[in-house]
Amino acid sequence: MGDEQIVLTHIALYVTNLQRSMDFYKKILRMNVSEPISLKDQSTGLKYGHSLVTKGPVLVRNLITRANPSAYQQMFTDICHCSTADGTVNLILVQQTHPEKGYIRSVTGNTLYGFSCYLTSDIDTDDLAWDMSISDLIFQHGDTGTDGLDYSLNSNNHSLFIKDPDGRMIELITSSDRKGEFITGLGYAVIYVNNIQASRRFYQEKCGLLDITPQSLVQNEWKKKYVWMGSADGSPAIILYQVINPDGTPTIAGGYGLDHMSLSVNYKGEGAISEPGCVTMHPPNSKEVSGNYLQDPDGYLIEIMK
Repeated sequence: MGDEQIVLTHIALYVTNLQRSMDFYKKILRMNVSEPISLKDQSTGLKYGHSLVTKGPVLVRNLITRANPSAYQQMFTDICHCSTADGTVNLILVQQTHPEKGYIRSVTGNTLYGFSCYLTSDIDTDDLAWDMSISDLIFQHGDTGTDGLDYSLNSNNHSLFIKDPDGRMIELITSSDRKGEFITGLGYAVIYVNNIQASRRFYQEKCGLLDITPQSLVQNEWKKKYVWMGSADGSPAIILYQVINPDGTPTIAGGYGLDHMSLSVNYKGEGAISEPGCVTMHPPNSKEVSGNYLQDPDGYLIEIMK
């Protein structure tokens, strides 16, 4: 698998306010955003189950909860798709409501630090930064392929970084060979990990990704570490991110923020999960065919697309 190009096809991420996030990706990043989709309305089984747990006796609700907790939660889950101009879905926004208490679940912990998007070659990031400043948006320039908090004067590779409504860092990269309307595609996901070596082995052995971390990448081993996992052509799909606390211990990865990520790769190995418990619904016109789901050492779900 080492010679094929493996790309990140989409990210499904949790949000605390679906409408607010929809407005952000539509108005700020100029993506095509679908109307909200209630998962219970997409399945006869979920719709019937929802009527039972909301109108039936408590005993029935308890039985359904124990029998299939994932399906139970999906009865109270809304999503929407964010896509580029060609209709390719890059992001799935997921909002979950607590079935009994009715509040929207918060995004907590350290899971998805952020991700990158490619901009059309017509965009000048300096002009874009000026537009963002006028709109009172928080942004910054930083080293490409990092957390965006460092700006190395001796580096020629810098990107524009902006945070989404739930605090995730989005890196905007201008690419000379990409045409489109503003956002032309998804780049890579940056995920927190507990053991960077264990995660590297997993993505190498299970997903066929290579360690393509550039030697020129400025790293501070005492504060944070990066490993670029990607294809032989030098394109990263996932960046492993381990943060070191002042006392020398690593920041604990995990929490509630990432539903799943998807990679396009010919997976032939073992270890697939039959019931991943994540959002598995794709748009009717999706060009992708869902394959297997894997779980990495930190519990993140990886959808392998064909």
